[in-house]
Amino acid sequence: MKKVILIASSLAFFFACSEEKTEANYNRCPQAAADDVVNTVSDVDGNQYKVVKIGDYEWFASNLKTTKLADGTAIENVAAEEDWAKTTVPAYSTYNNEDGAEVLYNYAAVQANPCPEGWYVPTDSVEWLQLAATYAGIENATGWDKVPTTIGWDSTSFAAKAAGFREKNGNFYEEGNLGLWWTSTPHNEANAMYVYMKNISTESQKYVGLNKSHIGRTKGLSVRCVRKYDTANTYSTPEPKAVECTADTIANAIADSLQAQIQ
Repeated sequence: MKKVILIASSLAFFFACSEEKTEANYNRCPQAAADDVVNTVSDVDGNQYKVVKIGDYEWFASNLKTTKLADGTAIENVAAEEDWAKTTVPAYSTYNNEDGAEVLYNYAAVQANPCPEGWYVPTDSVEWLQLAATYAGIENATGWDKVPTTIGWDSTSFAAKAAGFREKNGNFYEEGNLGLWWTSTPHNEANAMYVYMKNISTESQKYVGLNKSHIGRTKGLSVRCVRKYDTANTYSTPEPKAVECTADTIANAIADSLQAQIQ
């Protein structure tokens, strides 16, 4: 009996959508499920970043790649090796100055906050520490100990990419081996705190080492953006688009619905 009712309602749905196509008729057609929509945020350049909630905070699930501050001010693109260390203004470059490569920033850019409005560069002692303690399986979070690969950072959707870094002399190193991220925490006039991860193998175990230390402010490192989680937070995620009402989309919707009931 349930199947008969389902078929009847599905046919009614089909004939309703077979009317002359109007904007209203489009809205009767299948749409993306709400669970399929991923929260994203845009920077001022229009780059989209997936957002993942970890503990009390929301993080970008990929490294920042903007070329402008939130107010639209350009971050200087410094490609020449001899100019990198001399630059005192907010600056960036891509790894090996290649198009499409990961973007690395100096600490002046971090101080200017390159994140979109409402977001910021995390500190070493609060946001990064909570992320590690919550999801990375670190037994001694204050010591930034080892992260077992069986837990894995990618399982949290954080996707900790080993983007390497740019040295003071302007050269690039360790892409694929090291992931280094600025924090907003200064160390002294010449250095600032950062966190880094690297793959380490021993005879007894293999793990990813998560550590924090300080480094010269003229280095080029990756940046992640964070904000406190709040139910009032807004996103740039587009609404699911209505699917044009055609025989194929309706037939597929009916078939999927019937299959779900049969199972």
